[in-house]
Amino acid sequence: MKTLKPLALKEGDTIGVVAPAYPFPSSTQPEYYQSYLKGISELEQMGFKVKESSNLKAVEWWRAGTPKQRGDDINNMYNDPEVRAIIAHDGGNDCISVLEYLDYDLIANNPKPFIGFSNITNIHSALYTKTGLAGFHMGLLTYELGNYWQTSDEQVKRKGFNYFHKVLSSTEPLGSIEPLTEWQTWREGNAQGKLFGGNLSMLDSLIGTPYFPKIEDLNNSIFFWELDNSPSYRIERVLTHLKYFGLFDVISGMIVGKLVDMKESSQGELTEPTHKELVHSVMKDYSFPILAEVDFGHKMVQIPMIVGLDVIMDATSKKLEYLEPAVL
Repeated sequence: MKTLKPLALKEGDTIGVVAPAYPFPSSTQPEYYQSYLKGISELEQMGFKVKESSNLKAVEWWRAGTPKQRGDDINNMYNDPEVRAIIAHDGGNDCISVLEYLDYDLIANNPKPFIGFSNITNIHSALYTKTGLAGFHMGLLTYELGNYWQTSDEQVKRKGFNYFHKVLSSTEPLGSIEPLTEWQTWREGNAQGKLFGGNLSMLDSLIGTPYFPKIEDLNNSIFFWELDNSPSYRIERVLTHLKYFGLFDVISGMIVGKLVDMKESSQGELTEPTHKELVHSVMKDYSFPILAEVDFGHKMVQIPMIVGLDVIMDATSKKLEYLEPAVL
């Protein structure tokens, strides 16, 4: 499966802001709105301009407007020659309903980075499946840039800032990624392949739809995933579903992000496995390497995990290296 890459951003370029899932901060959420403004400031410090979508502040129920409104905003950003990249203001819980409203021919003819993670995994998977477009699994504007970047260690924040800017603007590969925290070896070995993945629950919801790649298109891929605020049994349930789907028969390696705020499945009454034990239980019949506790997921400064890019992972020495740039 050939990866479609967008053009590199340069100083003065415009990034469009959309709300594909959770609503824009309301007048009753002053701290949330300040996080949005701080996120904008981070993009401006990188030398970029910002343009808000027309339906950015729409609200329907617990989501940012109707599925069509949100789909229209994304399409309009891809059709706008002024906009060179698109970032989701936040994640949420309803991106899946937007996918049928996206104009995939338009997007394929106007490739631009779509930036975000968590619920935005739906959009990355759909765009990669339908067009081959690289998916920029990295910081959400309000949630990460405007919030967790602001409270993190300054050195860690600076590394995250530099990775974010470089992956959008440099036509050179990111190369070897310097860990922001300590990574772990869950199974030794090394592998090379294209990255594919995102939020585990979102990926699970797409299997069997037109928005998840065919199994043969994931041959030799390196599967990366993260999850937060969930009972531990969900890891086993989703990984087992992916096993039955055949994913683990074709991938060459696995990278696990930070599993944040996970809950005990038994409320402390029964034996609770570690996350490593749980993953190994499902993966016992496979031999591919597993690198874990890598710096992506919720409530942190993240490294970019770019869907569709060729990487080398070495779980034994806990290394990840990008072999190609994300932009042209």
